[in-house]
Amino acid sequence: MERARIREGETANLGRVEGDLWAEDHCLIRAADGRSVGVSGKAEFEGSVEIDCDFECRSLESSEGLVRVNGALNVSERVDVEEALYVRGGVKAVDIDVGGRLSVGGSLEARRVDVGGYVDVQGDAAADSVDIGGSIDVSGSIKLRDLDVGGTAGVGGGESTGKIDVGGKFRSARALRFDRIDTGGIVELAGGQGKLVEVGGKLTSKGDLLCEEVRVGGVADVDGSLKGKISEVGGKIRVSGDLQMDERIQVGGVTEIGGLLTGRDVEVGGILKASKGVLQGRVVIGGRVETRDGLKAETVELGRGARCTGTLVGSRIHLERMSHVQDVYCRDLVAEAGTRLGTVFAEDAEMGDNCVVGRLVYTGELREGSRVIYRVPPEKVDKLPPFPL
Repeated sequence: MERARIREGETANLGRVEGDLWAEDHCLIRAADGRSVGVSGKAEFEGSVEIDCDFECRSLESSEGLVRVNGALNVSERVDVEEALYVRGGVKAVDIDVGGRLSVGGSLEARRVDVGGYVDVQGDAAADSVDIGGSIDVSGSIKLRDLDVGGTAGVGGGESTGKIDVGGKFRSARALRFDRIDTGGIVELAGGQGKLVEVGGKLTSKGDLLCEEVRVGGVADVDGSLKGKISEVGGKIRVSGDLQMDERIQVGGVTEIGGLLTGRDVEVGGILKASKGVLQGRVVIGGRVETRDGLKAETVELGRGARCTGTLVGSRIHLERMSHVQDVYCRDLVAEAGTRLGTVFAEDAEMGDNCVVGRLVYTGELREGSRVIYRVPPEKVDKLPPFPL
């Protein structure tokens, strides 16, 4: 096979090269027709090389320096650049390996991309596997299977069918469809749909988010609605719209829901705020509950000294010592010592020592400790009124 050679510092005007192309340091390659150069074999560069046109070859290797292509780059097999590759147009190859920086002015299409440093793509990016040691920024949409980034990653929306694994921060400027996002620091989304988001620090979404599992070590903030199966947040979760988790919501600190809270089980260590809550299972609140239209669940448990603003409705309600609540509707009520209650409708009620009750209406059994204060005498009836919610 023939081999064309361009020596150090030379400028070559080329057309179609049958065979391989070798270029030394500080070479400039131009197209004889002003448009493109094609190499049927391998293009091998030793040092920095500039290509002032579209360039096509079977494979491209660069052992030193940077490669600059002032057009599109189309490689039928592998690109292997030791330092940096700058392409003004789009890049298409099977495998891309760059030791330092990859910059693409158009779109990027490859089976595998492996870059040690930084990647920026002005257009779309499509690949099976992308592995970046530093950071990546894709202005357009992505169509990827796996994305593994050591530092930060920014994309313009699109789809990932595998795992997005980012050490620092992941950001999507437009809606994203994904299978799994795993980030050590921060995730910023513009809404989307996926199976799992796992974030060590903070999750934000500027739009509705549909995700089966949401696991956040610190703060989750959604401008819109959040729907899925499981949500676990170590610190605080805020959702401006509705929050629906079909299996479990577990929050260590504060839960603020602008709309309707629905699902099965809810456990909040600190404060729960919602317009209304309708749950099918067990609700456990350690600190305070604030609702406009009430909270309903099969079981409601408030921790010691908890405060509740809004109606509580449940089959079983347990209020630990020194709790303060307003109206209560339930089948079975247990209020521990020192609890203060507003109006209570219950089938069976147990009042601990020193409880203060505004009004109690019941149908079954009333058990009470010492020094219980009723603002009006308890009233036993045959039938309770319909429960709200």
